[in-house]
Amino acid sequence: ERYRVAQGAVEQIVSHAFQAAELFGLDPYLVLDIIAIESRLNPLTESSAGAKGVVQIMANVHVEKFQALGGPDLALTPWANIRVGATILREYLDRYRNLDSALRAYVGVGPNGVTEYPYKVMRERSRIVAAAQGRVLNASGD
Repeated sequence: ERYRVAQGAVEQIVSHAFQAAELFGLDPYLVLDIIAIESRLNPLTESSAGAKGVVQIMANVHVEKFQALGGPDLALTPWANIRVGATILREYLDRYRNLDSALRAYVGVGPNGVTEYPYKVMRERSRIVAAAQGRVLNASGD
């Protein structure tokens, strides 16, 4: 209800997130956190900068990653968008060996940039994990 996205769409996005997480050795809740922060689970989200889909990928920057899946026209297709986002996150985690640095790079400020993004992702993680356990957290995360 929080994201105002149809139940069937949410189920597909969650399924794709768990599949991509398994494929790339990522925490599935981390992938869902990024989706929640980037698009509020809306698969048709596009930013003014040109980022597309549930994980807000710059398709023109990551053309080769989309080519491997069928082409950049799939940028708004949740399974492809999530797969490319997970690939990028895995690359940053491997390169920087630190989740905060990887998340800063993912959001575009670079591994040493200043942003609240890692904090936002981890705060969202608390809410999503609680929801998966049947609990609801208030705005402060309690």
